[in-house]
Amino acid sequence: MKFFFLCFVTFFILIQPALSADFVSIKAKKAFLYEGPSSSTDKEFIITEGYPLQVMVRLKDWIKVKDHLGKISWIQSADTSKDRNVMTLNDNVNLFYKPTTESVHLAKIDKDITLKLLSPFPTNGWIQVKTLSQNIEGYIRAEDVWGL
Repeated sequence: MKFFFLCFVTFFILIQPALSADFVSIKAKKAFLYEGPSSSTDKEFIITEGYPLQVMVRLKDWIKVKDHLGKISWIQSADTSKDRNVMTLNDNVNLFYKPTTESVHLAKIDKDITLKLLSPFPTNGWIQVKTLSQNIEGYIRAEDVWGL
């Protein structure tokens, strides 16, 4: 029984990265999303610092990514960071001091705002974040953001 439990725990630890999505954020002040893995392909969008992207495929110098709208593009690896950020999906997202609606209300956050993710694992549907503009730390509902 002990051996089975140890195998199960080891398997879960090894498989965990495969179960969670891989994300990057933009580290450059502005970066281009391309149609293909080459700067000679068409530029599709310009995105700004902090913007989170889901990794689909990694090549040597390029990453195939998906944005919060589901659009798939390519970006140069050098323009990205492993820092985790999330983006609000709705207007008036409430930021609380603790992970409960009965806690002190710290701020309302507009739609499409990037926040630094302090813990990638939701706790009872809440995640801990920090605003990039005013460095306010708090908790928001995981359902209100994209990038987990």
